[in-house]
Amino acid sequence: MKPLTVLVSVPAGDKPPLRRVAGLLDDDATIAVALMAEGDNQAEPEITFQIAEGQQLAEAVLAGNDRAKTTPGLARILSASVAVLCRVALSAGALREIEHGNADGLCRDRGEAGQDGHSGDDAV
Repeated sequence: MKPLTVLVSVPAGDKPPLRRVAGLLDDDATIAVALMAEGDNQAEPEITFQIAEGQQLAEAVLAGNDRAKTTPGLARILSASVAVLCRVALSAGALREIEHGNADGLCRDRGEAGQDGHSGDDAV
């Protein structure tokens, strides 16, 4: 088990009552995603990756690189990257949250994936 500064914690829909957490390892350069039970303070990471790797992968996918689009764990890597880096940027004052009437300040006006009129990842 590795020390993890948890920055994001959400219910693990696939493994209730656990929570899926994402945060930084003690080197401040590695993002880890792990499952944790309520009250736990340590967890074994499901996946770890360097912040630079997440950025490179995101840029490759944006560029349309077909190989990058098939990277194992792609959705979790990109989701954790965005969630962790947004929390860090908000804390540093580099970004600001805009209130939309939700208790957590996040905009949730879009439906589930696929309900916004787009058929897939390549739709713009």
